[in-house]
Amino acid sequence: MLDPTARAIVLAAGTGSRLVNGGSVPKPLKPIAGVPLLVRILRTLQSEGVGEAVVVVGYRGDQIRRALERDASLALLLRFVDNPHFELKNGVSVLAARDFVAQGCLLTMADHLYSPELVRRVRSFALPAGSCVLGVDHDIERCFDLDDATKVCLEHGRIARIGKDIDGYNAIDTGVFRIGPGLVAELEQVQAQHGDCSLSDGVAALAASGRMHACDIGDARWIDVDTPEAAQRAAAMLHVFGDGLGDEPTGGGRTDPEAMELFAPSWVRGARPYDEEHFARAAERGDALRMMSNESPFRPSERVLEAILRAAMGANEYPNGARTLRHKLAGREGLSPEGVLLGAGSSELIDLAVRTYVAPGEEVLISVPTFSLFEARTRVAGGIPVMVPMTEEGELDVPALIAAITERTKLIFLCTPNNPTGNSIPAPLVRRLLRLGLPTVIDEAYCEFADEPTSLAYLLAEFPNALVLRTFSKAFGLAGLRLGYALGHPAQIRLLGRVKLPWNVSSVAVAAACAALDDVDEQRRRLRALREGRTFLERALVALPGVKVSPSQGNFVLVDAAGTGLAAEAIVERMLGRGIAIRSLRSHRAGSSLVRISVGDAEQNRRCAAAFRDVVLGALRARPAAQGEAARPE
Repeated sequence: MLDPTARAIVLAAGTGSRLVNGGSVPKPLKPIAGVPLLVRILRTLQSEGVGEAVVVVGYRGDQIRRALERDASLALLLRFVDNPHFELKNGVSVLAARDFVAQGCLLTMADHLYSPELVRRVRSFALPAGSCVLGVDHDIERCFDLDDATKVCLEHGRIARIGKDIDGYNAIDTGVFRIGPGLVAELEQVQAQHGDCSLSDGVAALAASGRMHACDIGDARWIDVDTPEAAQRAAAMLHVFGDGLGDEPTGGGRTDPEAMELFAPSWVRGARPYDEEHFARAAERGDALRMMSNESPFRPSERVLEAILRAAMGANEYPNGARTLRHKLAGREGLSPEGVLLGAGSSELIDLAVRTYVAPGEEVLISVPTFSLFEARTRVAGGIPVMVPMTEEGELDVPALIAAITERTKLIFLCTPNNPTGNSIPAPLVRRLLRLGLPTVIDEAYCEFADEPTSLAYLLAEFPNALVLRTFSKAFGLAGLRLGYALGHPAQIRLLGRVKLPWNVSSVAVAAACAALDDVDEQRRRLRALREGRTFLERALVALPGVKVSPSQGNFVLVDAAGTGLAAEAIVERMLGRGIAIRSLRSHRAGSSLVRISVGDAEQNRRCAAAFRDVVLGALRARPAAQGEAARPE
């Protein structure tokens, strides 16, 4: 017995006036990406094991028949049925092929392109005897021409109503069916009453008796090619997704997810994302003190929290307070508001500077060790990060930076106070680099923590190539709200503004920042406490044997534990075991024995210093014992 899904009836009788408008070829032979529309449909059916296609022709039927019979790519058995009444509705074409419906079969339109997955789903649908099924798409938004599409209202998996103008629809007709004699019988009744009939008439009649089911096509791609615009969209889909329209078979699929990398540029494939492992490790140990990310240990002040709440009440509207904040910041720095640009943290502004100035293959100078995001965002943009080591004393090596400049150099990154070394860059060294005229980003995320906070923003009046970055994440304690700002010459800020996405900072973040700027006394108290905490940590840690501490102007301290015999990763693990998360600096291109500890509140600093002492002394006791020596007394 013939597999009822191994035969397909293809309706190709109409004039297709909207697509071809009396052209040299009938609609079914309209080339889409170089291949006739009907040929593409038959190839898809053939690829899914359909061995026989009954093509119902009418308008210019002989031309269609000759073209298909000459096409060597079609190996399935072709039969042709003539519908002399092709000017009537498509149900009449189904009736013209009624003799081939007796055992059931697939039914499809000659102008609907679809992926093989759609055919597979309709063929495998568990169809009760005497019923029919239509492939439907629940993703209504992806329908190309929704006004002309046939809409379907489903109830409990069955079709309740169908038509182009119905209300309350929840799916779209894809034009791919499994039918049987029941549909033919209903169409014959409609034709007998009205002299004409459409497929939708037959579907509606079956639906009334509960015999018309719906098959969800899932993510299978399809398109009704009924207009020149739809033909252009279909060609684009084939160009992007291939002849199978990105076919994704049910049950495992044929596409390796890792193959998606092949669509990305080589510089994206070679890039590594910013290392966020330290966040994940701290989250795994839910009670760990977060002394690894240079966050503030203080929650937002009451004034800031009240501002956040007020702003949140208007979260249904797009942000509109950026102008107020820009004016506040400009007045604070003695600049015009046109010289201020807001970003979702200074991290977005770093990315923005790279995307504004650096094309693939161009170079960015980075003094290392420093913030790893400079390198990461350069690589994602296709730029080439040129790493210039600091001097042995940990200072900016200006001669080495100048020597590294080539005709491909487009951008320089500086960080002061530098993360992770904690030292500030003297202004004369920055001037030497700015005199080169290259765009130079000066990241001042930690500026407020210095013993004598001094911004280099005053250099903007002299050097329009300078761009100073600041953030509300550190000193102002708003890391979770993501807000930073860039200070620069208005001409440079306008240039960056061409690349910046609109509405990149939220109303809540802007309101919080404005309140934090106004909360002057609270800000001074917190900064004083953090500087005192930094001094406490430096003194407590430098007193330990085998430990060196670099003087810091940030809200963190850099610790070199090489003298303990422990690598940075081992120290991080042992500290985490004691409930304190700190950071190794492998991603900052720093030494293997270096760890960074963020300054916390007084209690956090005390606990951290005690835990670090335990780790260091434990390592020193174990080291001579491992060498067969007597343990060193404490």
